[in-house]
Amino acid sequence: MNNQKLAFSLRLFVLILGLFGLGFFFAIPIPVQFLIQTYPQAEGLRWIIQSMLFLGGILVYGALFVFWKICGRIGCNRSFCEENAKGLKQISWISWIETGLCLLGMILFLVDGILHPVLLLLGLGVLSFGCLMAVATTTLAYLVTIAEAIQTENELVV
Repeated sequence: MNNQKLAFSLRLFVLILGLFGLGFFFAIPIPVQFLIQTYPQAEGLRWIIQSMLFLGGILVYGALFVFWKICGRIGCNRSFCEENAKGLKQISWISWIETGLCLLGMILFLVDGILHPVLLLLGLGVLSFGCLMAVATTTLAYLVTIAEAIQTENELVV
């Protein structure tokens, strides 16, 4: 598989994720409404929940946009460059922020007494995935930086 095909596949993956994300973020008011009907004391958290979900959506699409740009550089045969390492570090920071946002939401639910076991499991899954993404992208950024140094050294030798 050459770089053009890889970049196309990765961009197709980003588009599919973006479409699933749109479906998720447009469907999320339904469970929020159900949560408020089940726990009337959560009515005061409605705007906080919706604001956190909106901010989370912006962060997710920001990370997808950064990854889209990385895919473009991969297609131009610039897989190991400083811009890709910086982009991966940005995605890592976005993942940490998203994880912190989820943890804050879980704490708010716990304080308000509406942290249902299903919400707890869902939140722990999101926290685990966010940490995994942050660590993976930090590791990839480090490896891209090393590969860039080796590539630059080899180009100077030749």
